[in-house]
Amino acid sequence: MPMEITPEFEARTRKAAEAGDVHAMFTLGGILVTLQRPDEAEVWWRKAAELGNADAMSNLAALLSERDPAKAMSWLQRAADAGNDMATYNLGVIAYQRGAIDEALDWYLRAAELGNVNAMYNYAMLVAKTNPDEADRWLTRAANRGDVDAMRKLAALLADRDPARAQEWARKAAENPQ
Repeated sequence: MPMEITPEFEARTRKAAEAGDVHAMFTLGGILVTLQRPDEAEVWWRKAAELGNADAMSNLAALLSERDPAKAMSWLQRAADAGNDMATYNLGVIAYQRGAIDEALDWYLRAAELGNVNAMYNYAMLVAKTNPDEADRWLTRAANRGDVDAMRKLAALLADRDPARAQEWARKAAENPQ
């Protein structure tokens, strides 16, 4: 259940942000976006990003993506360089959309190694035909983290190679509809 954003909570968070608490700056940005005040959110996420908060960098990039794509890409790159799995995954998505498959593979693998389940799945799908063992490894990791699509794909991938394991993943997918 989402937390209710009360005026008191916003005021406490703002006070901490104004006092220099980077986490509070990041949180205040989220509060302000939720309250549909994106211009104010941008100010706080930018402050937190400039102080090294990778999550703020990633969120700032998303906020700027339509209005200023070049700045958004710059912040996304910085967030990825700082180890933000979502920014790293998003760079993979962008590369894939441009048709830069090798670059997308690199970004997806980096994001997967950071624990991003969507990246695990996308990476596995891109390598499934050329390296089924690698696809098995990443689909298994995503499936073990609850990704039902990964469970289904893993069952299909294993159908001929390991029917018993394929059947087990198909059963788990059926028990966990999304």
